[in-house]
Amino acid sequence: MAKKPSGAALKGRIGKSSSRWREKSEEERKKKVKPIIVPLIDTFVILVIFLFQNFSAEGDIMSVAPDLTLPESVSQQKPKTTVIVAVTNKSIIVEGKQVMTSKEALADEDMVLDSLLAEMLRIKQIKEAVAASNPDRPFKGEMTIQGDKLITFELLKRVMYTCGRAEFGNIALATLKKE
Repeated sequence: MAKKPSGAALKGRIGKSSSRWREKSEEERKKKVKPIIVPLIDTFVILVIFLFQNFSAEGDIMSVAPDLTLPESVSQQKPKTTVIVAVTNKSIIVEGKQVMTSKEALADEDMVLDSLLAEMLRIKQIKEAVAASNPDRPFKGEMTIQGDKLITFELLKRVMYTCGRAEFGNIALATLKKE
């Protein structure tokens, strides 16, 4: 029969393994913990993509000039991201840049408003350059007119005619949703 180890021999074995455990844990404690950054970045990228897909920017597509009061409509059509021309009683603004005053536009004998036409042709060139390098975004001649509800029809007609001459023929009129 095999002899069982005595208590002293058994104690020696336990003591050796526990001292190894202490040494190992001290070594591990001395090591500095380095966070793994790549999985953290991956997680944040996925989170940002998820938020972009679920974020509704419907109200942020178009901002209205402070001195502009849009007419109301019962139309349910949602606004698109297009070139925006704001027409107020004071000025005509293309993409946030004032191109002429409303008085100048009405005083002009010609139906074509030269300053507006020049700006719209400049924007058209930019849109066509983008379309040439990116076939997924063709130039469609889309634009939105934000016309103050107090402007004259003559002014609106001249703005629309001028934009049409610059090949922006797909015109939408911005309105507020009537409740």
